[in-house]
Amino acid sequence: MAGAGTFRDDMRAQLRDRLLDAARAITTADGWSALTMGAVAGRAGISRQHLYNEIGTKQDLGDALVSRETDEFLAVTSGQLRAHPTDLVAGVGAAVRHALDHGADNTLLKAILHGEDSRGDSLLPLLTARPDAVLIRAKQALAAEMVALGLDTCLTAATLDAYVDGLARLVLSHLTQPTGPAEHAVMQAQWLTRAAMPPS
Repeated sequence: MAGAGTFRDDMRAQLRDRLLDAARAITTADGWSALTMGAVAGRAGISRQHLYNEIGTKQDLGDALVSRETDEFLAVTSGQLRAHPTDLVAGVGAAVRHALDHGADNTLLKAILHGEDSRGDSLLPLLTARPDAVLIRAKQALAAEMVALGLDTCLTAATLDAYVDGLARLVLSHLTQPTGPAEHAVMQAQWLTRAAMPPS
């Protein structure tokens, strides 16, 4: 019977991805304010009630959409860190560069940043005003990668937390409010990394 439970979970995961794909397509094309639960359900080929049962409210749908996109950014970041296991400064530089390049080409991020609505119906607060949506998620993922690289053995817990917090905030800031070329953010991230490391 365990296999049946796994099959059910897999089917629900596939449905969830289909729903988020539908929401993403509508948002990137027309903006979040134009999205309706009925439109998402119709695009995904299910009833609106089924959508509510699986996801919840439109706000829940937005949370899930931003969370999935955040996970994709973090996968890019983690991949670059793991590709440079013996040179953290180079790894952080590559991770930040790839994350910002990914962001520059990301149609959903563009739609969120440039979509305005007088009613305040926007996903932007998830990026800028609700730390649990992106910042805390990013910090947890980065901290896990840093521990995997062994930084917890040479940094105190407080220093590691401060470093990860600073790195996550720096990348998020450059993604949402870029004030210069990506290379500036890369250099800032590498400087922060060198400053956090104990003298050799």
